Amino acid sequence: MRWIESPDGICRFCFIAKKKNGNAVYRNRCRRVLRPFFFQWASLSEKPIWAMISVNVKSSEMNSEVLRSSGERLLEKLEGRLHDSL
Repeated sequence: MRWIESPDGICRFCFIAKKKNGNAVYRNRCRRVLRPFFFQWASLSEKPIWAMISVNVKSSEMNSEVLRSSGERLLEKLEGRLHDSL
C-alpha cells in the first residue's frame, strides 16, 4: 500500500489486483471486499489521503475471510503511520 496526504482534502482509494493473480471475477471480488473497509475508515478519518492498495496474492491462495483480515491489518498499519506523521 502506498499513500500520500490528499492535496484536495478528499479521501481517494485505488485497488489494484493484477491479471496474473486471477481472472476478472477474482479481481472484482477483491475490490468489492476491500472497498467498504476503506470507505468506512475514510468517513471517520481526521486526515484525508490518497491511497493505492494492491492485492498480490494468487486467487488459489485467497478467500474472502483472508482478504477481510488483510484489509483490517492494512487499516491498522495506515492508522499507525498517520498517527506518527501528525
